[in-house]
Amino acid sequence: MTDALIATEATSDEAVVADLRERGIETVVLGGCDTHGIMRGKRVPIDQLARLLGHGMALCDVFWVMHVDESDLVARPEGHRGYFPTERTGYPDIFAVPDCGTVRVLPWHHRTALILCDFAQHGGEPVPIAPRTVLRGVVERARAMGFEPFCGIELEFYVLRETSGSLMSRHAAELVPFDERPSTYGVVKGSHQEPFGRLVRESMLAYGLPIEAHNPETGPGQFEINLRYASPVAAADQAFLFKAGVKELAAQEELMATFVAKPHPDWAGNSCHVHLSLTEGERAAFFDAGAEHGMSATMRHFAGGMLDTMAELSAIFAPNPNSYRRFHPYSWAGTTATWGIDNRTTGVRAVCEAEHGTRLEHRRAGGDVNPYLAAAAALAAGLHGIEQELEPPELLDADVYALPAGAVPELPNTLDDAVERLAASEIARDWLGEDFVAHYVEMKRAELRAQARAVTDWEIARYVEAL
Repeated sequence: MTDALIATEATSDEAVVADLRERGIETVVLGGCDTHGIMRGKRVPIDQLARLLGHGMALCDVFWVMHVDESDLVARPEGHRGYFPTERTGYPDIFAVPDCGTVRVLPWHHRTALILCDFAQHGGEPVPIAPRTVLRGVVERARAMGFEPFCGIELEFYVLRETSGSLMSRHAAELVPFDERPSTYGVVKGSHQEPFGRLVRESMLAYGLPIEAHNPETGPGQFEINLRYASPVAAADQAFLFKAGVKELAAQEELMATFVAKPHPDWAGNSCHVHLSLTEGERAAFFDAGAEHGMSATMRHFAGGMLDTMAELSAIFAPNPNSYRRFHPYSWAGTTATWGIDNRTTGVRAVCEAEHGTRLEHRRAGGDVNPYLAAAAALAAGLHGIEQELEPPELLDADVYALPAGAVPELPNTLDDAVERLAASEIARDWLGEDFVAHYVEMKRAELRAQARAVTDWEIARYVEAL
């Protein structure tokens, strides 16, 4: 056990509190993931922890309906069925229930630890729209089918020489990156970035996050850091904690880290690649030594499900209007429902590396994705394919971006289109839950209404003088 991860799910509440006290911890962050992927919670003194471990920490349910910038609240639509916080019920308390298997010391804060929480209603029922709960439900269905899923998440982000205050007066083209020039995999440029890169790596390793590698990416001041695979809930926990941690570390250095999909019109987008595989008992379910390319029928069906649902689940992988700025040729984003072996121009990349390295990489998501929902949607899609024995289309070894329009299935290129496809998706409702899909769709429709009211720099530059 690492020095940072100090408890397991089998550890008693009393042992958790005693261990934290022994380590000199004075403050504990209790937090969980909202729909946007933002951590919501409170800091509590260590003396209060034992009481809160017993029954959870109360907090108002209003955060489920806040816009991402907290500028407004989304009203419950008339006739809406299912869980949806509303002023009509006075935004009552829900409870953040600590998961003692996630206790970690926060290395960059004074005498502070963190425990991830699940969200529960009065009576103990899980909040059905909570992303961690949604993912756990998909994992349970995988296990009921006889499979144990594994997930690895790769994240890209930019570091900017900006602060929260400076951003208030910046236009997109005026953002100042950590480095002026890109250098993909550049070791020399990586050396220039190393003071901050080392801070991130060492802090995250001390935090108990399994960092595998770090390199400069395609944009100026862009980083990619890979996390080692784990069970899907653990992998999503790690990605969620990583994103929040990187932003905190950057702020302490008077910098800003952003995982937004397309922060600058001329820079490469931020991606989030989701790798998935299954085991069945002791056997790697995606591998068949006697099959073509070593890919089992289970892997083909899983790929078939991923590809069959890519369009209707796009609003989960690309959750914001800005997400769709990534989707253009040679962006290396998944713009089509295609697959190929080690082909980064396709929507799904098959990696065939013997028994324990054979996996599928879903390439649709951007860095702005909620990692719990990305893992849940990609896993649900693949399991749906196994259930229905869906055969994928032909593997492509060509440059998919160069194919003529209409040659392969294209994916939604606006959030509006993607949201309406999600709203009509029976597969999403079956696998992710009716309450979740209904709430998520309304939140995204509200985001589109907010975007429609915005007057952009482009509109001013194009029309004000001429018209």
